[in-house]
Amino acid sequence: MKKVFLGILIALVVSSSLLYFTAPDRSSPVPVLYWVTQDDPVKRETISLFKEWLQDEGLPPLEIKIDNSNADATKKLTQGLSGVGADLFDVYTGQGALFASSGMLHDVTDQAVAMGFGPDQTYPSVDSIFYEGRQYGFPRNVGVFVNWINTEAFAKYGIPEPDHRWTWDDFERIGKAFVTAANPPGTRERSYFMRNVSISTLRRGLGLSIFNETMTRCILDDPRNAEVMRRYKRWVTDLRLIPTTAEQGAMAANSSRAGDGYFYLFTTGRYAMLNVPRWALIRLRPMGKVPFRIVEPFHSGLPNSEMGAGMVSVYEGSKYKKEATLFLKFLTTKRFNLLVIRSGDSLPPVPKYINTEEFLKPVDHPDEWEAHKVFARVGPEIGIGYARSPFVLLGIVNREDTKVSNSVIAGRISPEDAGKELAQLLNSEIDRTLEVNKNMRQKYDDLVKLQQQIDELRANGEPVPLEWISNPFHRVYYKAQGWLAKD
Repeated sequence: MKKVFLGILIALVVSSSLLYFTAPDRSSPVPVLYWVTQDDPVKRETISLFKEWLQDEGLPPLEIKIDNSNADATKKLTQGLSGVGADLFDVYTGQGALFASSGMLHDVTDQAVAMGFGPDQTYPSVDSIFYEGRQYGFPRNVGVFVNWINTEAFAKYGIPEPDHRWTWDDFERIGKAFVTAANPPGTRERSYFMRNVSISTLRRGLGLSIFNETMTRCILDDPRNAEVMRRYKRWVTDLRLIPTTAEQGAMAANSSRAGDGYFYLFTTGRYAMLNVPRWALIRLRPMGKVPFRIVEPFHSGLPNSEMGAGMVSVYEGSKYKKEATLFLKFLTTKRFNLLVIRSGDSLPPVPKYINTEEFLKPVDHPDEWEAHKVFARVGPEIGIGYARSPFVLLGIVNREDTKVSNSVIAGRISPEDAGKELAQLLNSEIDRTLEVNKNMRQKYDDLVKLQQQIDELRANGEPVPLEWISNPFHRVYYKAQGWLAKD
């Protein structure tokens, strides 16, 4: 039955795509590029600015039309593999390896070098534009997580705000004071200290990543992960500093502005803090003057923050690959980066623009100036990309990690067993990948041998060459600990 429904889905997607992409305007004398993205004012202005840029550069005109009906990852993949994909795709961190490995994304490595939109044009931590050492797109924005403080909520209860750099002990101490003051006996609507926290950030603070240095095995069967899960469970179930997933959904559904979700709850003080990238400004600015402050994510030793990117990629089956590649070059231009800055849509893809007056002191938003100083520091200083093993998809990693974490909260798995459970699940996925994709076995075996060499050097207290390490967290952590071999 599942195969029948899958077949029907594929047939419907393909037929609708054929109708869409064979519309009369596809035969226009001016090439028409279709871009699978969200239809919003920023994307529409992006298209207008792109046309202006083409004209200013003396390049032939192009037309771009937005397709926001096929933004679902399954639809994008189905269209791409069926030969009827759009010319340009928005590709997010968890999708890049899947799409690139399927062959539906155009390898732009050589064009990126020749045209000037290579990795040197964006943040070093943004490595999601690569798969198997080849480049498959360029960021249109970059997100780094920060902690947003509703300063009015803290002042209301006389609770001191966190420092710019703070620890998980600070989080627990200040959080206990806040929820105690905000939820006296008889309170009908509970307020929470923070909507959610990043378990990955807490692990990395203790020097632990989900994968080893070569990303060949999950290594969460480690006492440090048990400590993270004990803390997390305590914050959710005992101290109630953070709502459960069910409580989050109920709060959003019952709020008077449910469409604004947790941002509205933040403005009213039901959430004292949020852990969200800069794109939160898109949602907060229309709500009026919101008193807020930005600090780094709290940690457990090493200051760090998760950093990812929304990438634009070219479809391998596009008949306008050359023209579509121009759009990736456009993403490096001043006019596009200033648009990202004005809109609040996370960080601009080219780092030099975070040090401009336009970013640091937006004319229309002087109340944000202090916050933008923090944004400009957090990304370059403590932003670290996601650990993306080539042997298990990031989407599977996130799904299983969330599932195990929820099981800890529900009491089905102990904090001590959570890491063992997750390591077993993910390492089984790695083994399954190697069984299905025999061509990956040699690469895996080579990396396992390299991992053994790294382990031997570390056991003897000897430095490790940076080029041996593929896990982005370990590259940062080894440098911070002084464990890297000198060039």
